[in-house]
Amino acid sequence: MIDSALLRRLLLIAAALLVISAAASILSGAPRVAGGLGLGFLLGAAPFASWSWVLSRAMNSKRGRALAAVLMILKLGAYAGAMYLLITRDLVNPVGVLAGMLGVGAILIVGVLWGAPSPAKEIS
Repeated sequence: MIDSALLRRLLLIAAALLVISAAASILSGAPRVAGGLGLGFLLGAAPFASWSWVLSRAMNSKRGRALAAVLMILKLGAYAGAMYLLITRDLVNPVGVLAGMLGVGAILIVGVLWGAPSPAKEIS
C-alpha cells in the first residue's frame, strides 16, 4: 500500500504539473483543454486520495463492506455524471480529460516505483 505522505507529495506534484499544462493550454487559446485537464486531474486523483478511507471502513465489518460498496457505486456515478454533463455540453475537451487522468496515473505509478524502498537482502 502507498504511504500517505508519499501519496500527498505525488498528488501535489501532479497538481503542479496540471496547473502548468492548463496555463499553457489557456495561453495557446484552448480553454476547453484546460478544463479537461482539471476534470481529468480530479477524476484521476480522487480514487487514490479516497481509497484508504474507503478501505479502512470496508475492513471493519459486513456493514462496512456494504458501505464501501455503496460509496464506490456513488463515486462511479459521480464520475460518469461529471464526464457526461461536461463533455456532452462541450464545456471540456475529452482529450484533455484523458490527458489529465493518464497524467495523474503516470505520476503516481512512476513516483511509487521510484520512491519504493529497495528489497531487503537475505543474510545467509
